Amino acid sequence: MSILLRIRRGLSALGVLLLVSVVSYRMLTGKSWLDSVYFFVITASTVGYSEESSATAPVQLLTIAIIATSSVVVAYTIGLIIQSMVEGQINLALGVMRMTREIQQMSGHTVICGYGRIGQTLAEELSLRKSEFVVVERDQDAAREAADAGYLVVAADATDEETLVEAGVPRAKTLIVALHGDAENVFLTLTARNLSPDLRIIARGELPSTEKKLRQAGANEVVLPAVIGARRMAAMVTRPYAAEMMDHFSNHERIDAGLEELTLPEGNGLVGQTVREVAARQRHNLLVVGIRRADGLMVFNPDPDSPLESSDTLIVLGNVQDIRTFQATHGL
Repeated sequence: MSILLRIRRGLSALGVLLLVSVVSYRMLTGKSWLDSVYFFVITASTVGYSEESSATAPVQLLTIAIIATSSVVVAYTIGLIIQSMVEGQINLALGVMRMTREIQQMSGHTVICGYGRIGQTLAEELSLRKSEFVVVERDQDAAREAADAGYLVVAADATDEETLVEAGVPRAKTLIVALHGDAENVFLTLTARNLSPDLRIIARGELPSTEKKLRQAGANEVVLPAVIGARRMAAMVTRPYAAEMMDHFSNHERIDAGLEELTLPEGNGLVGQTVREVAARQRHNLLVVGIRRADGLMVFNPDPDSPLESSDTLIVLGNVQDIRTFQATHGL
């Protein structure tokens, strides 16, 4: 039985006792309702009336029964309330300790700073792709919401260096800077870059003029939601069907397909083969739409006779299940 249910039952028993006692006092003594409630309160609280009672025998017996019963019921109910408070604090502390241990064991993960609308969407997408991440949010309500969703959370100020260390930024692969203000995002980017020179930082900016400041502070990429939104709407006007297709790829609920990156490790069987020989379209119903070479060169719509090299990243388009099959077949 849950602690809350037991508390409700205790309070219900106390309410029933109050009702029965007040009615009984009124019937036996003929006093007013107020006097009857008064008798119950001083009896249940064991305050008493005086050293010698002038009450009749039936009233004395009723009083004895109420004292015995109310003492048990009140002690039981108060004990449950105290227990729930203590257990709540203990469970909260244990939850924080568990999260701290899990974060300390993480490496190569993503840190999302800010759990607003952008942060929530990012967390959903990363969770969907089984990618490890930590949410940093100073607002306690938002942090609790993230924890309730099953995410690892550090409930503290992301602009504080100690908070970033607690979230594992020195060991992380990527940092998402998604706070509300541009000034905070610039300061956070600068702090994180000082902690980890090799960290990939993706920062959000509200104003186009902020992009330069974020890059100077150490951001690798800057995302301007207002600019992206405007371009998206322009594409809906000028290229509605192409925009609709891209929207399908970004919304997994509409179509079970998308773009995926597959990096070829050294010694993989695909290394040395050409795009034609891989035959991704014929064997797995996938399209190789691009190749990112190890030196950073991006090749769009690669030539069928282009050989694949170690550390190349294939960008493939197709059904999610077909992509998973391709990965399993070639050990990617």
